[in-house]
Amino acid sequence: MVLFLFNINSLQVFAQRNPSEISVFGGGGLSFFCYQVPLDKVSSIGYHFDIGAGFTGFVSQMCGFHVGAGLGMFNAKSNMRELQNLLPGKTDSNGFPFDLHTSLLDYSETHKTMFLTVPLMFQFQTKQNQMRGGGKSFYAMTGVKLLILFNTRCDVRINTLFNAAYYPEFDNWAATQTFAGLGEFEGKKSKEEFGVKLLPMFTLETGIKWYLKEGLLLYTGVYFDCGLNDYTKTNRKSASEYNFTEPSLSLLAFYKKSNIMDVGIKLRLAFYKSHKKNLRKQLPCHYTY
Repeated sequence: MVLFLFNINSLQVFAQRNPSEISVFGGGGLSFFCYQVPLDKVSSIGYHFDIGAGFTGFVSQMCGFHVGAGLGMFNAKSNMRELQNLLPGKTDSNGFPFDLHTSLLDYSETHKTMFLTVPLMFQFQTKQNQMRGGGKSFYAMTGVKLLILFNTRCDVRINTLFNAAYYPEFDNWAATQTFAGLGEFEGKKSKEEFGVKLLPMFTLETGIKWYLKEGLLLYTGVYFDCGLNDYTKTNRKSASEYNFTEPSLSLLAFYKKSNIMDVGIKLRLAFYKSHKKNLRKQLPCHYTY
């Protein structure tokens, strides 16, 4: 019986030494698309931000787990100065085989979306360094963020699309028959809308944890996120699906994959309940049998 009471009291002391935190957070920064394309003449940049709340439970003074929920948005634009694609083995209306060479000049995609985010992260922190007026410690977090994308749309624009057909049988080029989809096409625009998408992201965060006063903390940190899948994949058409007589500007699949990457700054205000007074009272001096 004495051993049982001692164990219960020890668990209470352990929980009180490692109080859980309830927090609100906000952050934002730059967003990029990382493409796998035939050419490297691609640039992308945009912005994102999110706000939310979370809970951190500690299993020791230095380790804990963080979960939360938030709402955010991002707006990112990709500019592809030049893209080239080859479709071999096509056949014209007369049955002659040819290879279709396509060049895109100044192709751009602007992605806009809202998202719900659920972070699931492991947190490590150093011991508190006492300072005048409080203290601080360094922290690092890693894990995944689950983003539920909604109200997602993409504006597609192209200045010039040029098609040329090469006939290996005749060793000849055809590039002026616009009625057959060959030649130069200019000034095309279109809009794409997406359904609800799930985007898991690997995340890293690090910074300083400030002990403002008893029961109040401030996290200041930087983070890096990387998307683990291509949420646009099912909305992209392969080049073989295009009607080049009336060129479609649906999201082009001239590359294998695209990933979103984010970098930014995050602020997290955390609250916890101090048990110092209660802890002193509950520490046992002796047991009576």
